[in-house]
Amino acid sequence: MRNASQRKDIRKYEKIDAEQAQKRINFIVAAMSTEAGRAWFHNLLARCHIFADPFTGEALFEAYSKGERNIGLSIYLDIVTHCPDYFVTMLKEATILEQVYDRRTDPIDAALDEYAGESDADGGDS
Repeated sequence: MRNASQRKDIRKYEKIDAEQAQKRINFIVAAMSTEAGRAWFHNLLARCHIFADPFTGEALFEAYSKGERNIGLSIYLDIVTHCPDYFVTMLKEATILEQVYDRRTDPIDAALDEYAGESDADGGDS
């Protein structure tokens, strides 16, 4: 049984806490060193509303979202503190993917493709 008034117990639990923190940091750095890990963490941080304010105007939904954001901020702090270069790389990779995805789903491109399909069905370009 631990006794919070005993220095020996305090040191013991401080050591356990420091070891657990180091394991968490090692895991984050190892995961962020891979492209898949960076993509996973970016997705997690986005779901935790790190890159946008979760304001909705609905108090209960917003409180829930702020709770998610609090967890995300803790993870974000670990990432930017212990592997800031990987964080920058993660953002660059996510930006590239978003640009590629936006190009594929751009409404102007879809309209042009539809128009090109109609002109082909009429017997070619006029």
